[in-house]
Amino acid sequence: MPRFRRCLVAAAILSALGVLVAAGAEPLPSSQAADEPAPPRPSAGASDAAEPSAGAPSAAAESAAVPPGGVRYGKPRRLAMLANQGICESSGLAVSRLRPDVFWTHNDSGGGPRLYAFGRRGEHLATCTVKGAAAHDWEDIASFRRGDTSFLLVADIGDNLWSRKRCSLYLIEEPPVGPAAEEPVTGTVRVHRRIDFAYAEGPRDCEAVAVDPTTGRIYLVTKEGLRCKVYELDVPELTGPQASGDSPSAGDAPPGADPTSPPVHTARLIGQVASSPIVAMDMSPDGRRAILLTYADAWEVVRGEQETWRDAFARPPRKVVMPRRNQGESVCYGADGRTLYLTSEFAPTPLLEVPAEPDAKDHAP
Repeated sequence: MPRFRRCLVAAAILSALGVLVAAGAEPLPSSQAADEPAPPRPSAGASDAAEPSAGAPSAAAESAAVPPGGVRYGKPRRLAMLANQGICESSGLAVSRLRPDVFWTHNDSGGGPRLYAFGRRGEHLATCTVKGAAAHDWEDIASFRRGDTSFLLVADIGDNLWSRKRCSLYLIEEPPVGPAAEEPVTGTVRVHRRIDFAYAEGPRDCEAVAVDPTTGRIYLVTKEGLRCKVYELDVPELTGPQASGDSPSAGDAPPGADPTSPPVHTARLIGQVASSPIVAMDMSPDGRRAILLTYADAWEVVRGEQETWRDAFARPPRKVVMPRRNQGESVCYGADGRTLYLTSEFAPTPLLEVPAEPDAKDHAP
């Protein structure tokens, strides 16, 4: 069944059942997957912790593996179920850089060029149609700041058949979102810049993108076999000294230029990760950690202060235990750069949290 039709069917079913979300979510019993609906009455003593994936190492073993510069993560839990039933195939997740309690997501292919904002309690805050963007196969989203401007980067990079000669990234100035007490916003945002690129070695199947906020460089990790490749994309408009909201978009090209055909940048291979398919990624606000998500757990890569990401990806990453999800393909760091958040591609959509331990401090490199 086409993805967009599944979305409509899921929304109709949820509406008929009258699914309760956000504040009404029940704690999860330990035997239940993190994004399955909670039963009417959990057994006594049940907690809201989400179940780790099968075969996960013990907390002691995981904590002992924390490398210099890493964070010791605590027990995952479900925060809410998303109220917006239109979010039925959440394929990317990014925290707002304007409000730390707000998240942005989008549906997978077939969902149209739309972004959705929601809060920590799952409340629906905004639906934004992205004017000037196509939605061939949106797979991930990243948020970052350059100068005084907050940006969202939407990755139209899905290529299961390895057939796309070029892919597109849409750079968007993050729209402001009001508090939950106000009515949800429905509006339109304009593409600030379209970034077309191709991989140096030819088409790749990729679903993971992140931006290093300290440099503006874009990183992609492919979804292939047991050797996922890491690519770096250097876009002058982002890596230069000024990358503000005042720079022109592709639609503001000089007279005589074709505004629909921006230059095609080249994504350069800088490393690989021995892993099952990587389906999402993000980078911490300080540019020191990258989280790479699989369908089960995740890998965290830590970059030393004097290192490049090429150096960091040359080392084996550290495994981080993730909660079970039904086809979870999204992850992001919170505004604190230490807490991890996840959603799922199946509705009703959960918002999951993997917190840093309360007494945890970054291990000095």
